[in-house]
Amino acid sequence: MEQTDRAALRNLILGAVLGVILSRFSIGSILMTVPVLLACRGVRRDGIKAGVFGAMLLAVTVWSLVSYRELIGTEYWPVMLTGLYVPVAMIAGSAVWALTYGRSGSLMRRFFWACIPVFAMGLLMSLYFAIDESQGVRDIMVNSVLYYVRSDTLGVDFEPIVRMVVDSLMYYFAPMGVLLLAFPIVVSDVNLNRFDEQWQYDFANMKLPDTYVWVLFGSLALSLLSVWLKAFPVWLKALSWNLALSMMVLYFVVGVSILVAFARRRTAAITAGRIVFTVCLFCFIPGLNVVAVFGLPVLGILETWIHFR
Repeated sequence: MEQTDRAALRNLILGAVLGVILSRFSIGSILMTVPVLLACRGVRRDGIKAGVFGAMLLAVTVWSLVSYRELIGTEYWPVMLTGLYVPVAMIAGSAVWALTYGRSGSLMRRFFWACIPVFAMGLLMSLYFAIDESQGVRDIMVNSVLYYVRSDTLGVDFEPIVRMVVDSLMYYFAPMGVLLLAFPIVVSDVNLNRFDEQWQYDFANMKLPDTYVWVLFGSLALSLLSVWLKAFPVWLKALSWNLALSMMVLYFVVGVSILVAFARRRTAAITAGRIVFTVCLFCFIPGLNVVAVFGLPVLGILETWIHFR
């Protein structure tokens, strides 16, 4: 093995170790694969990349089993699966993204393929939260949140609000995972390709096939129908909402790509990273976040019929 290959492998292993440590923190689990994705570009063998991601998955799973060992053998063991969802989804999606590098010229296609395992895991979690057997797990989640938000201290009863949020997880486990997956992918790629004009061009031209808009409209129609019909099957309700909201996330990414194209049409000095940072900032500003969350997916959907780029 050449010296450069050894250095790249060392960086990849160190990135994986750092990622496993980050997985133990709430916010860190979202960005846990960033160090690995940054180091993956220097490793040419896909087998090594897959092995490192597999080792991360094993380490995160074992660490979680040790942390929740008192739940093993009890009826509350699915709490472990809930805690593993975000880190495992990040690892699986990031692995697909890293292994498809150089195999497809389309960034959107690579992101779509990376979202598939995340969507599948999120859908399984949603289907579990949709059945009565998950009530015990939901109660644990509600009590955990209320432990940190004491109603008697603030003089406000937060339990109904927290319970409503937890019960509604069946609607957005999958889209939440797809949205979170975009963070490590974008952060790593923006840093790796900030001086690559071809990558900037590819980012500014991310789009979905026109036929995908009918998948969105169909799933939205089923979702709205499930609100009106009480006899609507719960599994179909969870599927329709997760699919519709996941497609909205994909069209949100397309909307951001259109903004990058608009900006770079005026001047090439504006990079995709600046636009992404600005959009993320808008998402935390009251008022502007509504425009960003709803306006960007609509912009991406409209490109099906109106060619903005």
